[in-house]
Amino acid sequence: MNDATTLDRPVQPTLQVRQIVPGQNYREHYDAKALADLREQVKAAGGIKSPIMVRPHPSRDGVWEIVYGHRRWMVAGEQYGDTYDMPVTIEDLSDAEARALGIIENKGRDNPSAIEEAKGAADLLRFNAGDKEKTANQLGWKPRELDNRLLLLNCAPEVQKAVIERHPHISIGHAELLAGLPQDRQVKVLAGILQHKVPVEVLKKQLGQYAKRLSEAIFDTAQCLGCPHNSAQQAALFDASIGEGYCQHPTHYDELTMAALQARAEPLRERFQVIRFIKPEDGFVPLAVAADGPLGVGAEQMEACKGCANFGCSVSAIPGHYGEVAESLCFDAACNSTKVAARRKAERAASKPAAPARDAAGAGDSKAKGATPEGSVAESAKPRNTVPGKVVAHRIEFWRKTVANQLMVQGERNHRALTALVLARETRAIHSDRYADVAVKLAGIKKPNLGDAPLRKMLEQADAVDAGALEALVKAVTASAAYGIDTEGLEALLNYLEVDEARHFTLNEAYLALLTVSELESLAEEVGLKKAMGERYAKAKAGKRSEFIQALLAVEGFTYKGAVPKAMRYPRRKFKHAERAEPARESNAAADAPAERREEAEPAHAA
Repeated sequence: MNDATTLDRPVQPTLQVRQIVPGQNYREHYDAKALADLREQVKAAGGIKSPIMVRPHPSRDGVWEIVYGHRRWMVAGEQYGDTYDMPVTIEDLSDAEARALGIIENKGRDNPSAIEEAKGAADLLRFNAGDKEKTANQLGWKPRELDNRLLLLNCAPEVQKAVIERHPHISIGHAELLAGLPQDRQVKVLAGILQHKVPVEVLKKQLGQYAKRLSEAIFDTAQCLGCPHNSAQQAALFDASIGEGYCQHPTHYDELTMAALQARAEPLRERFQVIRFIKPEDGFVPLAVAADGPLGVGAEQMEACKGCANFGCSVSAIPGHYGEVAESLCFDAACNSTKVAARRKAERAASKPAAPARDAAGAGDSKAKGATPEGSVAESAKPRNTVPGKVVAHRIEFWRKTVANQLMVQGERNHRALTALVLARETRAIHSDRYADVAVKLAGIKKPNLGDAPLRKMLEQADAVDAGALEALVKAVTASAAYGIDTEGLEALLNYLEVDEARHFTLNEAYLALLTVSELESLAEEVGLKKAMGERYAKAKAGKRSEFIQALLAVEGFTYKGAVPKAMRYPRRKFKHAERAEPARESNAAADAPAERREEAEPAHAA
């Protein structure tokens, strides 16, 4: 039947205006006439008919954050009050997805200014860890369009305001040209543009004469004295307002500037994991990470952040700000956002009054129902970071060596692991070269040359091996797989063998040499070296990195054996071991100990 009254219509989701809060809206200016027209349209329609998009608030329960539709939400609140049922579309979105959708939707609905789009794009770029290609694709822009927008963020506030408010004599073209000047000069040129209504092409010609001011250079300009591109050499050709002291070869000027910035940044490389040089077209917005404040991550997480692969500083390559350094920055906005949200959530949970005591039955139910939320809050608040690549490589090598040694001493599990490798079709992980090296040590087998190992010849060698060495040789087959298995398989073996890193790891110079000063600070806090050093710590940290490392390794009474940083630990996974009777073992201390306790007896040849 086509009777409309018999059809089931989908229910339009709604939320009260007071349940919704503004999202990360980059809009700063709403056209008064367009907003008035929207009010009239809503009034004529009898309410909001087009739903806005919201997502669950990342840190506030029972609250929804606007992705797009801020104007409609504002008008609904003005005309109908906080209890008005606002039509919504609810989506579970990441911070980056929410920002991208907001920019795309706004451009189609209300044509925001180029500056506002630039700010939104820069925010999204931070959440994409500086990946311009990914950001441009999300916005549906060409890379050149993204670069042009980001360049506008180098405009002085006065220029940005003129663009946002759509001043009739300032276009995007004006703003793009002004963005290449130091901001104090932008303001002066802006005044001239507004007074004389200077067209873009005329401005371009005039600014091209100024090029780069040598007095603002951070490199040695002595080399510029006789350069034909120095405006002083051609002063007679320029208008009096141009003056002397400008480089008219911007490419060479920029090359010398970057070389000088690289030299200035050299000492920073020992202190920070990330050093980013900021150019005008980058649209860079620094994200400072701190323990306290509205965007604080908490004291414990702050120490962990110092050891993160995304912790560092920026060095400005922007005219008027050459060489300026911003320290203690986070270069992973998405991660930073989750850490700030986790701190806020943990603080709210801690501020709630304790639940009243209940009877025995009720208490049991309460514990069962409440354990997960409380646990999730505590878990989300635990300090975490992204481990730097050098440390990851060191960790993987440590894991491989430890697994290989443990497969040599845990005989029964060695055989079971070999069985699993064959069944999982992971025999390609068996490392022939590693095995050959061990076979030479165990049984004196001659290591074959590459391409000179026919099976018949190898069988003759194997047949000549003393029978007493065969058990160790077979174990070594499995152990060699520790050096060929992928990381996922390696973690599975670590969990199966129940490896305790503290029995195998010693905090030493080889490990500390991998770390920057900020990572060393994080490590010292984590393993207790800072506390053990007491007042000496501050003095040691203020010195050279090499001296700081030596001081950390010379703390009297500190136990370096077993001081395992979190970055060196493998992720624990629940492993279901079969229940079986213990097999008969040789009567000696190493054999009689449980599997994990037999880790100490490690043969050197297995490594």
